[in-house]
Amino acid sequence: MLMPKRVHDVHSQNRFSGRCRGWTLVELLVVVAITGILLVLLLPALHAARSAARRTHCTNNLRQIGLGLHSYHSGHATFPTGCAERFGRRHAWSTFVLPYIDQQPVLDAFDFDYGSRALENRYATTVAIRTYLCPSTARRMWDRRGNTVGDKNENGSYDAGDGMACTDYGGVFGDGRPNAPPMNGIMLFDRTVSIDQILDGTSHTVIVAEDSGRGWVADGEWANGENIFDVSWPINRVQHNEVFSDHPGGAYFLLADGSVHFVEETIAMAVVGAFCTRSGKESEIAR
Repeated sequence: MLMPKRVHDVHSQNRFSGRCRGWTLVELLVVVAITGILLVLLLPALHAARSAARRTHCTNNLRQIGLGLHSYHSGHATFPTGCAERFGRRHAWSTFVLPYIDQQPVLDAFDFDYGSRALENRYATTVAIRTYLCPSTARRMWDRRGNTVGDKNENGSYDAGDGMACTDYGGVFGDGRPNAPPMNGIMLFDRTVSIDQILDGTSHTVIVAEDSGRGWVADGEWANGENIFDVSWPINRVQHNEVFSDHPGGAYFLLADGSVHFVEETIAMAVVGAFCTRSGKESEIAR
């Protein structure tokens, strides 16, 4: 009775083994080659999708800042001062707009009786605010550590200004080219500008632009009162207090009407300068 069963088991095992043979080397190489080709085809599409997502994120950041600036204007009848100096301490427009971009707790922790680099403001100014950071930023200046300036002198202890969080957006106070009218933008030193003073029209005037990757040397902290600049160079040419981004081909501008526009780096400087003035009497801006 047992012998037939053993023979049956052996035949079953042989048939099962025949069905589960492994892949040959040629078959394995073909699969690997096909997989490699698919990856090569998919990677550019994946990179493009990620780049588009980062650009959308950056655009939304500037739109939120624009809404915050207009909310500030509704409450104060002017846009915030670009750099307000009181008692020798300079405070930034990007500090005044905090409650209008859902950052009231950070503003509550900020003491305007002290400078932005003072110990008393350490908690507030070291908060990295997502709305102030472009996700495409890759080329950071030597004095920036991620999203903060880090331990500036690397002595392992806190010194004034250590750890302050950065921003990739700066206020624009005018056209910085030779012979351009000085301080003819919106984000000015110790002076506010209202919408009715923007004679070129809010849809033709920049209020905030990308200026990414800066550290403390280039006043890149969001609480730094000197987080404003005039524009002297073409887009993406100079990183230090000029329009600069890591988006291929250009950078984003926030106009005074709250709209956000991607401006190509090949645009003529005459047009960029016209964008940056509030009353240059330009009849039309090509976009």
